[in-house]
Amino acid sequence: MKSFYDLLSQKKKQSILPIFGFADVSAWEKETKYPTAPDFYPTNIFPEAKTVIVIGVPVVLPILETTPSVYYNEHQNNLNVVLENEIITLSSFLNRLGFASMPTARGGYSEMSVLIEKPMAAFSHRHAAYHAGLGAFGRNNVFLTKKYGPRVRFATILTAATQSELGVSKKKQKKSIAQKKKFEKNGLCIDCMACSKFCPIQAIGGDSKNTYPVVKTDKSRCAAYLDELGKKGTSRCGVCIKVCPVGKDRILFDRRNISIYNESEIGGEKKERLIRAWNHIRDYGTKK
Repeated sequence: MKSFYDLLSQKKKQSILPIFGFADVSAWEKETKYPTAPDFYPTNIFPEAKTVIVIGVPVVLPILETTPSVYYNEHQNNLNVVLENEIITLSSFLNRLGFASMPTARGGYSEMSVLIEKPMAAFSHRHAAYHAGLGAFGRNNVFLTKKYGPRVRFATILTAATQSELGVSKKKQKKSIAQKKKFEKNGLCIDCMACSKFCPIQAIGGDSKNTYPVVKTDKSRCAAYLDELGKKGTSRCGVCIKVCPVGKDRILFDRRNISIYNESEIGGEKKERLIRAWNHIRDYGTKK
């Protein structure tokens, strides 16, 4: 029988789950650069946990570019459904194999308004992705990957199985740890400050000398704005991940010049066509 690792590898080949990784729960206790409080360790969510399994699906850039829009809102919701279905199915599969496992909530909050007073969830998928060696933190609290920049949504499974029991070879485990160290040292953020400059509510610090965790998003302010957009039925912003120049998806969609997102400035024919397309989508399906 194929291992759990082989199962995820097959899903990756079929483009069902383009991104996945594994991390030992001990990584949270050892972390010094991007620490989290013990209350947010995997073992505080599932005491039996030994391994954290992270899966990710990319946000499609041209849909994200329409934000705020019902198109992006539905896209985000659909990605969450894909992730939730996968972690439930995969957890059930592991439980049938005799490895106690549980999926974590994709969002972890009842509605956006609750984040205004308490702007955090019980578990951070971004830190899980970081410990799995999938990328690096950017200027604020976004998580960057080489292929998609910050345009990835993650979900996590906590399991009592070790990585070896899941079929992750020692060689692959060492490679993941090496990738994490490389991302920790070199990062992926290019300090362009686009996330801060384009933020519609100036919720991201503008000090170019500091990065996360020194510079963070004003989460309460951000949540209040997202709640306001949500009441109109539109997407919950996403501007900071839209304008980030990191990611090979920008090459695929020919979006390397992020000046196209300054919609108030006159641009060439391509920019005008893009803005017309975005505005067309924004004009339909939501409250004014």
